[in-house]
Amino acid sequence: MPTALYVHIPFCLKRCIYCDFVSGIYEPEKAGAYIEALKKEVQGRMIKGISTLYIGGGTPTALATDVLADLIKYIFSLFQFAENYEATIEANPGTIDKEKLQAIRSSGINRISIGVQSFNDDELAFLGRIHSSGDAEQAVHLARSAGFENIGIDLIYGIPGPSIESWKRTLEEAVRLKPQHISTYELTVEEGTELSEYLMDHPHPNPLPSRERVLKKSPPSPRGRGIGGGGNNLSMPEEDTIIEMYEYTIDYLTANGYVHYEISNFALPGYQCRHNLNYWDRGEYYGVGLGAHSFIDGKRFYNTDNLDEYLKMISEGKSPIKETEDITADKAFFEAFFLGLRKTEGINLKAFSERYGKDILQLYGEKIGELQDAGLMELGTNRLNRYLRLTRKGILLSNEIFAGFT
Repeated sequence: MPTALYVHIPFCLKRCIYCDFVSGIYEPEKAGAYIEALKKEVQGRMIKGISTLYIGGGTPTALATDVLADLIKYIFSLFQFAENYEATIEANPGTIDKEKLQAIRSSGINRISIGVQSFNDDELAFLGRIHSSGDAEQAVHLARSAGFENIGIDLIYGIPGPSIESWKRTLEEAVRLKPQHISTYELTVEEGTELSEYLMDHPHPNPLPSRERVLKKSPPSPRGRGIGGGGNNLSMPEEDTIIEMYEYTIDYLTANGYVHYEISNFALPGYQCRHNLNYWDRGEYYGVGLGAHSFIDGKRFYNTDNLDEYLKMISEGKSPIKETEDITADKAFFEAFFLGLRKTEGINLKAFSERYGKDILQLYGEKIGELQDAGLMELGTNRLNRYLRLTRKGILLSNEIFAGFT
């Protein structure tokens, strides 16, 4: 029985140019109807206890303070939470104040993930963010004063325009604020986004980076706005610059006490995100809300991502699940292999073999040997257990490596 619950809030005050997630512009009336439907769906979930809760979006903090606090309290009233539970909410610096943060914290949320993205105001304007670098810094201080002792911030690198020096300054500012967790994502051009449409109209000769998918989302900036008042002169960073940024990120954050525990994630010791670790370990979880996914008993369930359809189905007492996928043994093996290699500690080969009934080295020995020779993968012993993991060079080329096994 899953003990992890994800709750999706699909509303933003404004949509970012890179966002391709299930979200739309916040309208109080529609949001109110959605929250009532969401409560009904949550109520129907068979969950005996919760160890991790994650409220994401969209921008959950786009909701009014009383509406958001009421939803959180409702969830806590329905289920028993483990004594050492982790409950996370995503927040946009432009949608929080002291009152809202205090209400969120007192309702039971004990971890906050703030979508800072950059401490460069020109970059924030280009991305379509509704906050400034000053707002972002203030958000961290306000969260801490509201009683949050587990604060994460999300950052994006590879933004068109500025040099690597801008990214270094963003990292320095992030470390100065001393959050417990820092996620760093490469800006990726997703089909159908405003950024993708802009690049089609203004092609650039440089190849676009495509290794890491941006996991964050939030509110379209003025179409075609360039960085630093540069008009339409969009310039994506070269691949070598992207790699330099990533390598610098690892060196700088680890030198400042952060543990690099997953390709894009860093945490002070003891503050790794347990909810996300459950995903990477292929643990079971429930997802509720528009477009939410669940993984239970070897099956994945996908809710509809059409808001009107979701509201109608819930009002009629029907399940909002649109599709169910049976995960075959082979697919489970591949998923576990790829997800396990996302973690910097890699895969415990004995435990993996016992769980999935297959020996990675027997199946992929020749391929793994080639990757070892190329300095992309390593075999070793850790606490008497053999492990397989990517090297730093391998992490940089992880998507290409994963594609080679499919």
